[in-house]
Amino acid sequence: MNELRPAFVIHRRDYRNTSLLLELYLADQGRLPAIARGAKSGRSTRAMLLQPFSPLRVSLSGRGEVKSLTQVEPDGRPYRLQGERIYCGIYLNELLTRLLQRGDPNPTLYVNYQYTLDRLASGESPDQCLRDFEVCLIKELGYGMLLDRTADTDQPIESEQTYDYHIEHGPVLAQGGAESDAGIHGRTLICLHRGERLDEQGKAEAKQLMRRVISYYLGDRPLKSRELFQSLK
Repeated sequence: MNELRPAFVIHRRDYRNTSLLLELYLADQGRLPAIARGAKSGRSTRAMLLQPFSPLRVSLSGRGEVKSLTQVEPDGRPYRLQGERIYCGIYLNELLTRLLQRGDPNPTLYVNYQYTLDRLASGESPDQCLRDFEVCLIKELGYGMLLDRTADTDQPIESEQTYDYHIEHGPVLAQGGAESDAGIHGRTLICLHRGERLDEQGKAEAKQLMRRVISYYLGDRPLKSRELFQSLK
């Protein structure tokens, strides 16, 4: 475990006088807690390196649940998130912290997380980036969403129809069909399934759907990042 491994800091807080308590997200180890001893001392530059959204390579030691950070170095340029995109990144990190089990590696999700940071930093639509990541996250947690077929009749989703989405089951045709004012349009479900660009109506529908799904798996405790973003708006 002493070799350098790709990682991100997804949460950090002060620990005692000169140290940091970190929540790390490693490509091959998953989410792990670690202490960066002396990172805030006058002679150390570690505190500057150990920032969210910065690709790192780290080595860890220790047999307990909380590891000791023994070495850290940059693994590329930090992703420069500005404005509301900073809060998008904070939201991603909180989802990982709240929903991932510690020590459960998921290389596919790690790659998607880094790809999402790159997309956000490159100026892509925040809504599109977050919805794509949320769908990937739910899938990799083992709760994959049914988005291309109806849950009750196993029929392909039709783009012009309107559906009600039942969490842990999937979409069913809304009462009233294409004339229904409630629910989510089939074209939105198809775009989420394929990772295709959402139109403005699709962004609104997908946001509401994924908020319901994420909240279901989070339980009663709301996301701090969402509350922070709403308060700033």
